[in-house]
Amino acid sequence: MRKKSSKNPKIGLALSGGAVWGISHIGVLKAFEDNHIPISFIGGTSIGALIGALYAAGMTVPQLEELALTIQWKDISKISLLFRGLLSNEPMEQYIHKLIGDLSFSDLKIPFQAVAADLISGEEVILKSGKLSTALRATTAIPGVYQPVQIDNKTLVDGGIVNNVPTQMVRAMGADLVVGVSLSSVLNDWIPKNSLEVILKSYSIMQQKCVSREMIHADIPIHVDMTNCSPIDFSCAKTAYNRGLIAGLMAVDQIHSKRKDG
Repeated sequence: MRKKSSKNPKIGLALSGGAVWGISHIGVLKAFEDNHIPISFIGGTSIGALIGALYAAGMTVPQLEELALTIQWKDISKISLLFRGLLSNEPMEQYIHKLIGDLSFSDLKIPFQAVAADLISGEEVILKSGKLSTALRATTAIPGVYQPVQIDNKTLVDGGIVNNVPTQMVRAMGADLVVGVSLSSVLNDWIPKNSLEVILKSYSIMQQKCVSREMIHADIPIHVDMTNCSPIDFSCAKTAYNRGLIAGLMAVDQIHSKRKDG
């Protein structure tokens, strides 16, 4: 349900998952900053949660852009010896510590929440308190690829399997205007070359098919077309950033109009 209009509507940003495609979110943030669009709330799933949390912690857009252009999978992943996942994203937690320290949700400059999925019950889990780096490991733990993460006696995996663009969550946080950012491509654009890519492609298909049910709740939907850009190839980082920037700029007038009307 949409909130009643306000003289100074607060903007909430819902950022979707999508692996390397998620670097597009940095471009969207750049477009908003350059056009003086303030963000009062941020919610995210998977890579959207990671980008959103770092921004909410105070990292600047130039810092995020530099990070996106230098990070590699080895910085955030390692081979797992356990049966519950091919890889572990424990290195991500250490990487986050280097960037922003050992923060909790309550330490963030902008209110932030993330989505994970309970692997046992199948329910959506909203992460909004406690250790930030552990929550980010959970929301990015693609099932079958990464080991699940234990938080509060729950076995958590990537939130993209239940809610890849948490627009309703962001509205519940207090946003008057919700901007939802989704990432997609032509499905036959990416042909899997190994068993890991088969898992990731299958997951990507599921995410794209489920996005529409959340995007209808966005006041300003932003769709970033990532065709011809692999979601697992960091060499596409600059392309992803530029496409996010363009998509964000295209939404600026609509956002200003809705803020004025609100």
